[in-house]
Amino acid sequence: MKPKNTRTRQRQGSRGVALVTALLLLSLFTVMTLAMVIATSSDLLIDGYYRNLRGSFYAADSGMNAARQYLANQLFSNVTVNYPAYSANPPISVGTEATIVANLGSSSAGFGGTQSTLSSSGPQASSWPGTFTIQYTASCATTGVEPCPTYVKPPICTSTIYTPAADLVNHPNVPTCTSPGDAYYSVQSYTYSYPYKITAVGNSVANQQNSISEWGNLLANVAITGTFNQNFAAYGTFFNTYPICGSRFVKGTMSGQFFSNDSWNFGDSAYGSGSYIFTGSVGAANPKVGYMYGDGTCHQSSAVSDTNGGTTIAPGFQGGLNLNQTALPLPTDAYSQQKAVLDGLGNCPTSGCTNPVQADRAAVLRNVNTTRWPSSGSEPATGVYLPYTSTTTGGVTTNTFVGGGIYVQGNADQITMSAGTTVVSGSTHKTQVFAIKQGSTTTTVTLDLDGNSTKISDGTTTTTVTGLPQNLNTSPSTEAAMLYVNGGISGSSGGTTTGVTGPSSGAAIQDGSAVTVTTTGTIAITGNITYSTEPVTLNSADTPTSPAPSNVLGIFTTNGDIQLRPTTNVSTMEVDASLAMLSTTSSGGLIAQWNTIGTVNIVGGRIAMVAKSGASIGSRNIYFDQRFSHGFAPPWFPSTTVVSTPTAQTTVTPSRISWTNTTAM
Repeated sequence: MKPKNTRTRQRQGSRGVALVTALLLLSLFTVMTLAMVIATSSDLLIDGYYRNLRGSFYAADSGMNAARQYLANQLFSNVTVNYPAYSANPPISVGTEATIVANLGSSSAGFGGTQSTLSSSGPQASSWPGTFTIQYTASCATTGVEPCPTYVKPPICTSTIYTPAADLVNHPNVPTCTSPGDAYYSVQSYTYSYPYKITAVGNSVANQQNSISEWGNLLANVAITGTFNQNFAAYGTFFNTYPICGSRFVKGTMSGQFFSNDSWNFGDSAYGSGSYIFTGSVGAANPKVGYMYGDGTCHQSSAVSDTNGGTTIAPGFQGGLNLNQTALPLPTDAYSQQKAVLDGLGNCPTSGCTNPVQADRAAVLRNVNTTRWPSSGSEPATGVYLPYTSTTTGGVTTNTFVGGGIYVQGNADQITMSAGTTVVSGSTHKTQVFAIKQGSTTTTVTLDLDGNSTKISDGTTTTTVTGLPQNLNTSPSTEAAMLYVNGGISGSSGGTTTGVTGPSSGAAIQDGSAVTVTTTGTIAITGNITYSTEPVTLNSADTPTSPAPSNVLGIFTTNGDIQLRPTTNVSTMEVDASLAMLSTTSSGGLIAQWNTIGTVNIVGGRIAMVAKSGASIGSRNIYFDQRFSHGFAPPWFPSTTVVSTPTAQTTVTPSRISWTNTTAM
């Protein structure tokens, strides 16, 4: 029947659909399988390439570390053993860097040939292999002309510390890193800085390469043998007492020698932002330093860094960390500061200093009215005196300066030092001015540095004295003012702190003026005290200005603190001086009080019996006055005898400046 035939024909038309569907699905599965195989193969290829690339990178990095350490070891081994205080040659011979870098680049004995990063035996032998080569071109290996791949340049002499010859006129040749100078100089230490660059090429098993370049300085500090007298101004910081795990050291950039007869303490970020950067050597008598963390933990360690709970404290010891050293003896006062005011010498016998008695003061001291210090009976409670003689001939009075400074009896409420000028007969003369306030009386002492005269005035009477304060220990004698206060320099007026300061604007210490302020009590510094010409650049802690200025300031208390007390909260405060709070009977230190200071800049150094807390200071930078490394110091500043061991103590510290993966560039 007709309907039945129609259904039959429809069934016959659908035959083969299942086969086509199966073939289509099979094709789809085949394509998917091929895609998976291709993807897997590509992933394996990519992973292999990445593995080889990282392998070459790690090989180059390993080679870089090995080459850097090789340079440091070679430099260390080239220091002359048992180097004396004076020799015809410096402790590291001129041209040493050329030999060292040539050995580094040697393809046979050095790293110029292919070096494996793994040993041929042991558990590492089956690790992923890698090799490295130090790229070396002999023609530029000591000149460092870019793009030279590897070099070590001749050293930059960052400092030589020495005791100067007594006769500088006939022996002007001072020691340098490449020359010992005249035989009359006793060298205490040399500090070298060798600029270097290393380029390491790493190779993996598949010959893929990675190139790394590093620039930096090899810092070598060589301490010389001998016994010598060293002024404490030669230290950027000295502490006699600084207990381990006590108070933390304030962060900042510090230059010059740092030494503690006790220990050092460094804090993490909980103790303020910033970092510790020491450009000179850091030494201590203690065999360990303290690393202090915000959670109250303090680790005692001899290492240059420490980690606690994922936090690392890593001060930058660019000049090395030297622990377990011999403690420095405290000064016995090679000079008596009070005697220096009276006679311009301040010399003491070998048995020790004794302060002048009343008869000594009466012999030379006079005030603004030319009234002499009493030779007997009660001595004045207050007053400002100068050491000068006064003679009258034919009705003409002649006053002549005979000593080394200014004597202030009793506490001084305020001392303002100013670098000024005055016009004499049409010529402009430089002046150094001291305004000394005691109660309601202000006495001004003006040193005419160009006119060789001194004026003292109390606002009512003015007396002119021929001559200036002199340091008679030098030949020829030089201008030097010892401002001796037989008391302290601090007070309060109308609720405002008073003390020692510079002018409201301008410099405190004039070019050509050498000043030391000495007290027997506490000194408050209430404002900026700056030089008219800075001895170092404040943006680079170890760079002295040229030519070297002749002005200098020391602030020294024999029995008290030096307190930083700005009259208001300030963002910065600068004190250009070597600050000393030092004596065998003192417990003095540098401390900030009352108002806050964002950053303190000390251009000189800080020498203290006790390390005291600077809770009101955010950060502190000590820009060491490099002139103090050469025996130069504020007049009649305290000193000590240093006895070193009979060997040359050497530290070599690589300091990396920059690092570049040149393959990725």
